[in-house]
Amino acid sequence: MKRSFLVTMLAVAVLSLSTVNSFAAKAGVLGLKPSANQGVTQSSSNTNAANTDVQSVQYDTAKYQFPAEQLKAEGKNFDKYDWRLFQRFDTQELMYNEWAAAMNFNATEYSQNVYHDNDDGTTTRFFDFRESSLKYFEVEMIGSSGKKISASDNKLRFRRNDEVNTYIPISLEVSVYTRPENCFPFGTIITLPGSHDHNWNIIPYSQYRETFWVNVLNGSLTQEESALYDAEYGKTVEPVKLYYPSRPIYVSGWCLSDIAQKIKLINGCFKDESPENCSAYVYDTHKMFQGMSNIKKLRS
Repeated sequence: MKRSFLVTMLAVAVLSLSTVNSFAAKAGVLGLKPSANQGVTQSSSNTNAANTDVQSVQYDTAKYQFPAEQLKAEGKNFDKYDWRLFQRFDTQELMYNEWAAAMNFNATEYSQNVYHDNDDGTTTRFFDFRESSLKYFEVEMIGSSGKKISASDNKLRFRRNDEVNTYIPISLEVSVYTRPENCFPFGTIITLPGSHDHNWNIIPYSQYRETFWVNVLNGSLTQEESALYDAEYGKTVEPVKLYYPSRPIYVSGWCLSDIAQKIKLINGCFKDESPENCSAYVYDTHKMFQGMSNIKKLRS
């Protein structure tokens, strides 16, 4: 049984690496991640090193719930950004809270209309699974570019653990669906709080998204990008079921990989977790995204 599962996990590891390499190869053509393209190429070799132990472990599926849990317990090297290592052995559901925690983030539910106002002035939001809401929000729509888009009001937000920016933390989001066939890829929005460097140069609150996906929405795709979207993205891509006991919910695995890459870039701007340096590191994160030719600033 263990030997059979080892073979399965080896196949998953190979698939994961081939997916990353394929995505990296397309990045410059797509205009999706040209600025991060070198980083992806470099991280592929880093990922190989980080995942050295992944390919040689016999997984104890009776004792542990998912690969990363066993790898961590045994002090093995593995890539914490690889969400596939956080899929349950029994159901392949993604343990998204544990994955977020491994990256020094936390995951929270979001929808527009289901929330609770807390005594401390904050608001806690929840997924909205009311049929009336799903019928209105979880639909296939057509963007200004004429491209099919799978919309959803339900989002899973990944927020960086931060003692300083508690009101507006660094965050990214992925759309959540109640049906796997709705899991179309779409590039995430990156939200960064206002910050300053040690010389008090200030950058206000801003949001960023890859220009390619902005163009999908506003109708500015080139002919090449339009053909590429039709071939690769205007359809269901790798639905992944989340570990959410109350009901089945899904995200696109493409979107998880997209978020993982950006979280890795963000974490790379933080040399430590000192509150005194936090604002300067957020400032560096702003500058990093502003310096990428494929990233568009949405608003500030």
